Amino acid sequence: MPTFQTPKYSKSIHPKTGNAEPCYSFRVEHHESEKLSTIAEESITLVSLSQTLQENTEWWNKWIATFLEASAKHFSKPYTVQHIHKITKHHLTQMDDTVFPANVFFYPEMIQIHGGIFGVEWRYDTSPVTIEIPELQEESLPVSEATEAVVQEMNLEEVPVDPNATEESLTLDTPTKFYEKSKVKEARLKAKIAMYRAQHQMNKFYEKYGTEVTDSDTEEESDEEEEIQL
Repeated sequence: MPTFQTPKYSKSIHPKTGNAEPCYSFRVEHHESEKLSTIAEESITLVSLSQTLQENTEWWNKWIATFLEASAKHFSKPYTVQHIHKITKHHLTQMDDTVFPANVFFYPEMIQIHGGIFGVEWRYDTSPVTIEIPELQEESLPVSEATEAVVQEMNLEEVPVDPNATEESLTLDTPTKFYEKSKVKEARLKAKIAMYRAQHQMNKFYEKYGTEVTDSDTEEESDEEEEIQL
């Protein structure tokens, strides 16, 4: 909580009447965690302070309540937070050489009660805005007990054999053997087609002439055809 020192009594000239009137000044001390923090992008002015207070009304109301409670013995009657709001006037002491954007920490340094005004003197500290890039973490798969074991060389002769397994192995044909096998299948297919056609012709001949064609007949015909061609 902020610490409010005993008020200092003095006399100050009222800006409107020009008369010397009592002025009570309260020095305020804050811890770093008790300051009102925000981020300023361009400048720090009384307007930015007012906006920060509007965004943190709970903080500001609690701060005034703490002041009234700590300084109640110095006042002739109890005042409320709402009454203080009506007579409050803020002042800001600006600082130079601030690099923006910046972290800003506002804190009231002094309270002056003079001429019916609850004047609050504000100061602020700054620090540069730091950029943090999260570290990339490699996704790792869960490691099982099997993968954690030490990898050792394996002797194939020591690998257990399934009692139901056979000694047959899969043999793949070479490209040349596969091509020649295809040619044999193709020749067999052509031969079957030729035999089918020959049988069909023989059946037609038999139905027409009532006799079958023998091998000797075909040989004679082929010889005659060869002689005619000569």
